[in-house]
Amino acid sequence: MQCYEKGGVGKDDDLSPKDMDVIIKIHNINNELAWREVLKWEAFHASECMNPKLKSFGGKAKHFSPRARIRNWMGYELPFDRHDWIVDRCGKEVRYVIDYYSTDNSPNKYQVAVLDVRPALDSFGALWDRSKAAYWRWRYEAEMERNIANKMEELRSDDKV
Repeated sequence: MQCYEKGGVGKDDDLSPKDMDVIIKIHNINNELAWREVLKWEAFHASECMNPKLKSFGGKAKHFSPRARIRNWMGYELPFDRHDWIVDRCGKEVRYVIDYYSTDNSPNKYQVAVLDVRPALDSFGALWDRSKAAYWRWRYEAEMERNIANKMEELRSDDKV
């Protein structure tokens, strides 16, 4: 219930069945989105395991990840919740950290959270995966910028003719 208490919905609030239906739907959406993000990370290991499974999970709302604390030092809000998920990668246990951030400061709105999902930095493999992801993000962004610059140059040269 941590994520609902932060959003202005406490354990002692009288919630209608309709409110609970909305909360459950949002919770399920957040879980589905988190799992999709985990599967993106797991794609790095598709050759060794095509069918990773969620083994266990737990909430750690007040145990902020190092990344969340660093972001907070830079002026960003702390996440309102954190989960650690253990994924079974065909016999190998891999831990993922999921930080949940609010999308709106309005206390009475039910909303889907912004998720920051990544492998926990508790192994060299996790560090390597995060490094590869950073490289691919950088490479893709640089490639897109080059494509845009080339297209702009084409448009400029067409105007000169």
